[in-house]
Amino acid sequence: MSGLGALIGLVLSVGLVISIVGFAGRRPLPISQRVAPYLGRRGDVAPRASNGSLADDGSTLGAIYLPLVRDVVRFIDRNSATRSALERRLASAGMQMTVAEFRLQQLTWVVAAGGIGLGSCLIFKASGHDFAVLPALIFVLISAGVGWLLRDYLLTRTVTRRRDYVRASLPGVAELLALAVASGESAHAALERVGRTMHGPLADECARACDETSTGVGFIESLERMADRLDVVAVRRFVDGLSIAVSRGTPLADVLRAQAADARADRHRALLELAGRKEVLMLIPLVFLILPTVVLVALFPAMSALTSVTP
Repeated sequence: MSGLGALIGLVLSVGLVISIVGFAGRRPLPISQRVAPYLGRRGDVAPRASNGSLADDGSTLGAIYLPLVRDVVRFIDRNSATRSALERRLASAGMQMTVAEFRLQQLTWVVAAGGIGLGSCLIFKASGHDFAVLPALIFVLISAGVGWLLRDYLLTRTVTRRRDYVRASLPGVAELLALAVASGESAHAALERVGRTMHGPLADECARACDETSTGVGFIESLERMADRLDVVAVRRFVDGLSIAVSRGTPLADVLRAQAADARADRHRALLELAGRKEVLMLIPLVFLILPTVVLVALFPAMSALTSVTP
């Protein structure tokens, strides 16, 4: 009887899911999504909507499931502050994706982690072990939550590594800019030379700023956009000093050399802080591993001599 009840429950659940998905797929599309395919450029495979949401790929599965995915993503990002913070993190990581696309990746990781947890429970059950349904459900939910947090952690790790690389390459970029400006080039030409000759995220951002300047954006405005995308204090200070020098007519070569020295000193301070934190961590193996070993080596001969003496 329990097997028949489980089968009936499964059939009803599948029917309910199919009904909900079918209802979501038959809803009328917004006017922006209906007009977007006719406004796309030639060669665009999947144009994005103007609000940065997920675009339909024209497939049957996309027509069925994409409205439901849009609703889930919209519910997750209903807070504008959370959405703005995620947009800044994606820009700092150098990822060319929208918030909706990242949330879709997170949902994919959630489904994959939940499937792994469910498969582990089924394998555990197939091996002959008995377990309750509630702990198995909690384990699957915890696995899904771990998948969500793991994708967010990987994004944070990418942002941290990219910012560290930008801080490390800033003195070299400033020195090269100073040399180019001192040799007679303009600030835009020097920045374009940096983007062409150097490698790394900072050089890529410099090249992107030059491209924006070529399209009509002001030079200072493109640098400020670059600083906003990177979200690094040293880069923001460098851009502020460069913009002040350009607006006031200060010699750029001297300003860039001073900015390079400032960036190198900031990097030196960061290394000292890192060394201070590592010094504290190095005390753990010293106190709990090396020091007890030294004490044992020093006391073992005396202890063995005392125990070998017979009264």
